[in-house]
Amino acid sequence: MHLSLCRKPWSVTKFLYFHIRYVPALVQIAITFVGTEIAETFNYTAHDCYIWQVFQGVASVSIIAAVDIILILRVYALYNGHWAIRLSVGCLFFMEVVCMIVGLTLAIPGIRFGSNCSTTGVPQSLLVYAAGSVLFQIILFLLTVVRFGIAVRAGWGRIPLVELIMRDGTWAFFVLVAIVIAEAGLFGLENHALAGVLYGWLLTTFSFVGYRVLLNLQKVVVRTPHPSTSRSSNGYRFSTVLSSDAENNQTESHELSNTTNRATSIARI
Repeated sequence: MHLSLCRKPWSVTKFLYFHIRYVPALVQIAITFVGTEIAETFNYTAHDCYIWQVFQGVASVSIIAAVDIILILRVYALYNGHWAIRLSVGCLFFMEVVCMIVGLTLAIPGIRFGSNCSTTGVPQSLLVYAAGSVLFQIILFLLTVVRFGIAVRAGWGRIPLVELIMRDGTWAFFVLVAIVIAEAGLFGLENHALAGVLYGWLLTTFSFVGYRVLLNLQKVVVRTPHPSTSRSSNGYRFSTVLSSDAENNQTESHELSNTTNRATSIARI
């Protein structure tokens, strides 16, 4: 699957895929030169440690934002690109990024470092960085749950693509929120030397979630026939009508058909 992606034309989602797949690994290789025995040989100054911390902050924001964009595209597909959803989610995403940047801007100057640039003190303002990410993940998850409820009511609950979006949205939410809260929890410990322990795990977790969501979506799209002309693999029509209100259900079925088309376009990296 990965090799097939390499041969496809470049697109936004393909760029996001490679960004979240490889940038975290490169960042983790780079940070082996701080806070480790290797760092002892470089005789870092306080300013050098500050620069390294800025680098780690920028890297984490770029990776988290890239994964969030992938999750946002799924929400856009679920709601058929409705202008209100696009506007509101776009504004919330902007606010999340601002919160992370503000949190890092306030916190980084107050971080204390050891001789090898290991973290020995972290200001509480860094919690603003974590809060923005957690709140945004909660909103995306709630939007996914609401739309899935509409899909179930319209008889689409067993469609592979709809099931996948809900399943991936659920585990992605809990995994991402758990790692962010765990890292934020370390900030409150008396021993601030542990504050940076989960940084590498944070990058790895967001990387894994982002590229797995894209790959899983593509696998289902490849296996599932086009909704306007075919049945799904388990025999359910994409245009199934189960509601007693025919007019409303036809509208929902049409919207959900467009949803699968949008999700398909996202998956074709």
